Order: sequence, then structure tokens, then C-alpha cells
Amino acid sequence: MGHDAPVTPGLVLRGVHASIQWAYYPAATINGYTIMRDAAGAWRLRATVITASAFNLRQRPLMFVATHNKGAWYWPIEELTQTDHTITARLGAPVE
Repeated sequence: MGHDAPVTPGLVLRGVHASIQWAYYPAATINGYTIMRDAAGAWRLRATVITASAFNLRQRPLMFVATHNKGAWYWPIEELTQTDHTITARLGAPVE
């Protein structure tokens, strides 16, 4: 995702393998996620957590990392909520 490429509101990305990182430390391992861009342009995440570190998830800054065939996509996490094995989050703009 390039910084100058327009991204359509309503866009939905789904994937399987991802993680949440605090610096170099793993905060959560994800198996299944959906990222959606709403009408206001905000990025929203819903993900299923396999493993998590409660301490690391409370640290900032956190980064959502979604791997793909040619590398990874990165989104800074602006706000995060965990309920059982589900994480929901408001994400910042994707970074490279």
C-alpha cells in the first residue's frame, strides 16, 4: 500500500497470519483478521488472538503486522480492546 495510492472507503482486507508488535517484542499472535476502512476513512481491525502478552499489549506504540507473499503491511494501533480471544482496534494509516 503506497502512501499516494487512494484507498476506497468500505475496503475490506481479510487474512490469516498476523501479529501485534511492541517494538521488537511480540504482543499477540493472530490467526484470522479483518481490516475495514469505514466511511469516515478510519481503519478498523477485528482479529482472533492465539497467544497474547497482557503486559506487552498495554505498552505503546503497538503495530499490527499482516504478512503477505511479498512481505508485510503495517498499521500503527491507536486504540485497542481485547475481549477473550478477540481484539478490536482503531488503526492509523498504513506505513511502509
